[in-house]
Order: sequence, then structure tokens, then C-alpha cells
Amino acid sequence: MTDSGYEIVHTITDWYDGARGGVADLNGKPHHYECQFDDPTDDYSATYFLQPLDPETFALALEDWQIWLRWDAAFKEQKATIETHPALPADRERHDELSRLLADRLVIGSGHIKATGDFKYGEPTLVKWTVVP
Repeated sequence: MTDSGYEIVHTITDWYDGARGGVADLNGKPHHYECQFDDPTDDYSATYFLQPLDPETFALALEDWQIWLRWDAAFKEQKATIETHPALPADRERHDELSRLLADRLVIGSGHIKATGDFKYGEPTLVKWTVVP
């Protein structure tokens, strides 16, 4: 955790006008985060659910994130097309395997923490979580 209370956002795997899902630290430990959708307003709420991650799941999520970062860099350099999203052809098989492994691991369960997040986008992206009841 940084002195200002901001912590590292390791991945942003869901984006809509801001980070809606991924992996970020809470109290210095990796958590899967998901922004909650508010059906009555038909928009995302300010509330996130956070679920602690075990070391193996964290490592798998970071590996998949590296695959996406390689694709994103190639796409920005016009060396990959949108049709290959989210993985370069050389990474596609491993990405698909990681997606299957992570589908059952990156879930919000009964032990989740409810919080609001103040994101600072950049290199690195940071977040300050405020736990709410």
C-alpha cells in the first residue's frame, strides 16, 4: 500500500467508463474486484465487491494479463487486428486455457468485501478502496 492509501491495480479485465473488473490489492493483498450494476438506474453503481485471491489464481490472472498486454501493444502498433482480440495467435491457446481455469476462480463468493474505489489511471494504475457496510 502506498503512503496515500492507494494500492496497485494489477489488471483491468472489464472496462466501461472506468475499471469495472479485474485484480487489485486491498490491504496489500490481491483481490478480484467487480463493480456492481444498478438495475434501477441502468448504470454501474459506485460499489465494488472484492474477493481475496489465492497465490495460484493471482499468478494465472497475471499471466493472462500479460497476454492481453502483448496483444494491446501489437494492436497499437497496427501489428494485430481487432479480430484477434484479446490474444495474439501465438498466445491464443494459452489464453483460452487460462480463461477456462479462471472462470471458476475469479468469482465473488460469500466472503466478499464491499467497497467503493477511487481509481487513478496511469502507469501504474492505482486505487484507494473504502470499505462500506
